[in-house]
Amino acid sequence: MTSIVSRTRPLLAAVAATLLGLPVAAQAAEPGDLLSAAPYRAEWVPSKAAQAYLLRYLTPDHSGRLARGTGLLYLPAGTAPAGGWPVVSWAHGTQGIANHCAPSVSGPTHPERDGRFLDHFLGQGYAVVAADYQGLGTPGQHTYLHVRTAARNSIDMVKASHQFLDGGRLSPRWVSVGYSQGASAALSAGHLAADYAGPALQFKGSFTAGTPTAVEITALVMRPDNRTANPGALNAYHAYLLDGLLQVAPQIDRVLSPQGRARIALAGQHCLTDLAAQLDGASTGEMFSAPLTTVPGIWPLLHDYLGVPRRGFTQPLMLAHGTGDQDVPYLTTLLYAAGLALRGEPVAFRQYPVDHRGTLDAAAADGLAFVRARLEDARFDPAAELAGLEQQLDAAR
Repeated sequence: MTSIVSRTRPLLAAVAATLLGLPVAAQAAEPGDLLSAAPYRAEWVPSKAAQAYLLRYLTPDHSGRLARGTGLLYLPAGTAPAGGWPVVSWAHGTQGIANHCAPSVSGPTHPERDGRFLDHFLGQGYAVVAADYQGLGTPGQHTYLHVRTAARNSIDMVKASHQFLDGGRLSPRWVSVGYSQGASAALSAGHLAADYAGPALQFKGSFTAGTPTAVEITALVMRPDNRTANPGALNAYHAYLLDGLLQVAPQIDRVLSPQGRARIALAGQHCLTDLAAQLDGASTGEMFSAPLTTVPGIWPLLHDYLGVPRRGFTQPLMLAHGTGDQDVPYLTTLLYAAGLALRGEPVAFRQYPVDHRGTLDAAAADGLAFVRARLEDARFDPAAELAGLEQQLDAAR
């Protein structure tokens, strides 16, 4: 492994030259450029990670400008095989939008569950890279559920890990895996990989669990007369989403109530568990003085911000979902998967009798089997998967 110092030497040399007034060699910064790396220790590191590192790297923010990102690299036990450890790029679920909510800072929202899930891959001999997402743990604001940003952050974490572990210890073969917020990011990362990841990496597929595929329709309940008492987590999701939307469309402020603005400010300070506890039983309508749908151009805006790809996948993907999921309604993702299949996209769908939180544990064995098959270039049968989806659609009627 190249030393940490040597990997950061170009950056340090540029800083020193600037301070001394000397010319700096022109070298364009690129997404995925590694800035620094250091050993990492924390109680939430998965038990089968023999080594862990905190990486800082360059990656775009929601406007496309290069910004700093952070993430964790977990390595399995033993010596890397010939060709290197295959890579699983893990995209985490909702943590919050404040810097201290980054998984590398305060740990996952559900550390034991997430650790169990990642241990399946580490135990198989795969390296795991885990982006915090831009704006979490780094300067700038996190745009919650802006799928293309989180997708690029996840891909750039793979690039940065290869820069750190050169010498063939990481394989160019990689997959994207994600849950909840991270599921839409992992799905979108798979869609972007052919163009964005570059020729040095070999993308093989995506596995996602609890995947949000129709968040745009949330706008229909964001109106003053919606006074239904919500679970705290749902209110937290809404506040995080509105914070992100305000970053790209400040005009949304015109339909917010004073209570809505105060709730968004609160969301900027608290991670999911704490914010959900504070907002339990509150209503969505309290946040609005007029319906969100009255904002001119709101539907194209929501589609651009939240929309997941609906065609053009170059590698297979599997979506896993709980039939009792109340956070991300089961039927929306089932219909999304069915639409992909009917358009000839390489998609598989698996269901489990669990809620949103239980999906990762329920789907772990299927996820590992799918990832192993993809990394080994096993045959994928779209016709068989379509038949299975048709059966699940019949059962949902």
